[in-house]
Amino acid sequence: MMGSMRSLMQDASVVKQKVKPGTAKRMMRFAIPYAGRLALFLLVVLVDAGIGIVNPLIYREIINNGFLKSDAPLIIRYAVLAGILGLADGALGLALSYLSATVGARVVLALRTKLFAHIQQMPLAFFTRVRTGALVSRLNTDVAGAQGAFTDILSNLVGNSVVLAGVLAAMFALSWQMTLAALILVPLFVLPARFWGRKLQQIVRENMTLNAAMSGLMTERFNIAGA
Repeated sequence: MMGSMRSLMQDASVVKQKVKPGTAKRMMRFAIPYAGRLALFLLVVLVDAGIGIVNPLIYREIINNGFLKSDAPLIIRYAVLAGILGLADGALGLALSYLSATVGARVVLALRTKLFAHIQQMPLAFFTRVRTGALVSRLNTDVAGAQGAFTDILSNLVGNSVVLAGVLAAMFALSWQMTLAALILVPLFVLPARFWGRKLQQIVRENMTLNAAMSGLMTERFNIAGA
């Protein structure tokens, strides 16, 4: 078992695999029935990201025009507003969790059903060539990764884009000189992130391949025929 895993870890083809053209398009077909829920999910993400942008501006007003000028009514008003936004943010977080779980679970169910139906239609010669454990791993592990693609990655992409645009707009309004200086430093953070992102991609793909190998070995050996 360890020898087979070690050979996979040393195989460069494991980490050089690329997603075939058209794969993303085929994946999106599974999300079409839930387009309405996904649209609501994105709307909640946008509103939640907007709250994240507004909160620092409220705190700035409390400090600059409230504490420094001893304006108690202003402090109370903005404190109440910050509390309301905090409650709204918590409610939006629950809504995001619910929509994420709902859409993700239904997409995974559709994928597993489609894959299982496809496997049932394969000829007998297919099962003599393919390891049973690899098929089980595809059904249990690999398909579940699509849930994160439709929910976590999508929410992070949209939310971070909105936050980035809002923060840049606020920074330019406050001090365009400091904003330009901050943008000059962006490549220092982006380039290492891209480098380690590729490394993480390789590790995740290798992890999925090793899980398939381990599941295959266990499925084929831990039964009467294997014994």
